[in-house]
Amino acid sequence: MMVNRGSCGTSSRRSGVSRDMRPAIAAFVLALALGTPAYAQTPAGASSPPCAPHETNLGGIGRAGVVAFTAAISGAPVCAVFANVAFDGFDARLGDAPAPDAVVSSAVSPGGDVTVLLAGATLSGVGPYVVAPGGNFPESAGDVTEAARVVLAFAGQRVLVIATTPVELVDLTRVLRDRPDLFGADAVERAVVIASGPNAALSLRTDGGVIGAASIAAPSVLSLVRRR
Repeated sequence: MMVNRGSCGTSSRRSGVSRDMRPAIAAFVLALALGTPAYAQTPAGASSPPCAPHETNLGGIGRAGVVAFTAAISGAPVCAVFANVAFDGFDARLGDAPAPDAVVSSAVSPGGDVTVLLAGATLSGVGPYVVAPGGNFPESAGDVTEAARVVLAFAGQRVLVIATTPVELVDLTRVLRDRPDLFGADAVERAVVIASGPNAALSLRTDGGVIGAASIAAPSVLSLVRRR
C-alpha cells in the first residue's frame, strides 16, 4: 500500500552527453551502480550489447534477472537488474545494513512524500511515483533528469524491485506501463522510486550467486527475507 503525501515532480535540463557515448557509459555506470565488474556485463564479441539479459531463480520466492531496453523518449540504452517475488513470500526489514538472510537488499534514500507499507517495514519519505496508483502517469512524468534508480513496484500478486542505469523518469514510466513483461509482470499498478543517484544499489541473492551490488552503502537498507 502506498500513501501519496504530496507532489514530488521536478524538472531539469536534459543531459548534454552525446548519444554516441551512451552505450559505453551505460556499461560503465552499471558496473559502478550494481557492483559488478564492467567485463561481466560485456559478453565476448564486438557486436555484443553492454548488458547480457538473463534470468534465474531467487531464493524460492521468485525470479531475478538482467534486462536491457532502449528508452522510448531519450533513445538511451538502459540496463536493469530486477527481482520479481510473490507478494506473500517475504517479510520486509529496514535497517542500516542488509539482513543476513536477505534474498533482496536495496538501498533506500529519501526523495519524496510517499509512504510504502510492507509486511514488517514502512518506507517513509520515498518517491516520486514512477507509475501512479491505478497504473496512471504520475505528476513527475515530465522529469527529464537522468539518474540511476531503484524502484519498488506492485503488479497483482507480485512485487518488483528494479535497479537501473541512468534513465529519465518519463522513460522509466513508459517501460513499466508498456513493457512490464520485461520484468515478468502482466501490468504494473503502482511504482515508486526508493533510491536515486550514486547510492541506488540492489543486491539479489540468487540460486546461482549474487546479481547486482556486492555490497550496499546507504543510510537505510530494505531487506526482503523469505517468509518461513
